[in-house]
Amino acid sequence: MSNVSGNIFQIQRWSIHDGEGIRSTVFLKGCPLRCKWCANPESWNNAPEVLFFREQCSGCGRCVQVCSTGAIETENGTINGFARERCGGCFECCTVCPTGARKKIGSTVTVEDVLKVIKRDAIFYRESGGGVTFSGGEPFAQPEFLRQLVASCSRLGLDTAVETCACFDWDRVKDIFELLDCVFVDIKHMDDQVHKELTGVGNLRILENIASISRVHPKTIVRVPLIEGVNAGEQNIRKMCEFLRQNTRVEGVEILPYHDFGVSKYRAVGVEGQTFTAPDANKIEDIKKIILDYGISVLDFK
Repeated sequence: MSNVSGNIFQIQRWSIHDGEGIRSTVFLKGCPLRCKWCANPESWNNAPEVLFFREQCSGCGRCVQVCSTGAIETENGTINGFARERCGGCFECCTVCPTGARKKIGSTVTVEDVLKVIKRDAIFYRESGGGVTFSGGEPFAQPEFLRQLVASCSRLGLDTAVETCACFDWDRVKDIFELLDCVFVDIKHMDDQVHKELTGVGNLRILENIASISRVHPKTIVRVPLIEGVNAGEQNIRKMCEFLRQNTRVEGVEILPYHDFGVSKYRAVGVEGQTFTAPDANKIEDIKKIILDYGISVLDFK
């Protein structure tokens, strides 16, 4: 099944923040959520696409000359927009752009293509206790591609982990969890309506899936992207702890204070982004204490 293909947008080698040891993180394209604070908005769409960094554009016009669909909009000879709905996906504009203002994000690859990259560092995975992490986007949005990637790594004796938002059909993907060594799953907010306002979808299925994952996988770690004024309130944190204590068997919780690394990419993918803030250090420590008081471990973010 090494000829099964899927869409990715990056393979990050020598990663130390996506599980134990030295790892390669494979970022798959496509996600059912649209989190307002997402660090990787270029991961939302499944297909490869063009990112346009307007501030880097020199106005040379080479992209206009090669675009056959009229997706690059001009006014009085000046480039002033990018009509994504008209883009034919030829990526010629990226090829001819001399400043890097237009970049192709994403590529269609086979399982074997990915394995060729990650096998280069196999010795470092084993010596450091590392392995391969599948992230995104949402890896389970491409279930067969992910299934074959995880199975292939397992056959090679490589440790595997996944980072997921848990928004998927459990019956379609539950077999994949049997092959994984670690699962990182996000909890964004405990209120269903607020969750929908923040991410575009409600959280009922997500919470059900988190409970299901933790029942079948002994190393399930909850990650909380902690954002001031969004989900860092005491009521929301306590509600999360009550849910975890009553419905799951998670190994623990990792706190991920908000960062703004993705802000510059929002305009590049054609959407308006928002800037949030992380709680201060004292509040983060208070939140950790609340979680510990519920008998839930607080794990160091890796």
